[in-house]
Amino acid sequence: MTQHIQGSAFEPQDLACMQRLFSAACAARGVDGKGEAANQLAARIFELYQQGLREEKDLGSHLLA
Repeated sequence: MTQHIQGSAFEPQDLACMQRLFSAACAARGVDGKGEAANQLAARIFELYQQGLREEKDLGSHLLA
């Protein structure tokens, strides 16, 4: 998760949720957590979070669809 998104402030519990989602999505897609595919997943998680999706189950269904 190296891309900086301006104007974002996340609480520790938000970051923990996003990390769990990132790890699960990487595992489900066979991504090692580094590289372009991982960056795209991380960016998508931030995007969904900024759009107001906060429930881990809902976020996960968007990522794994």
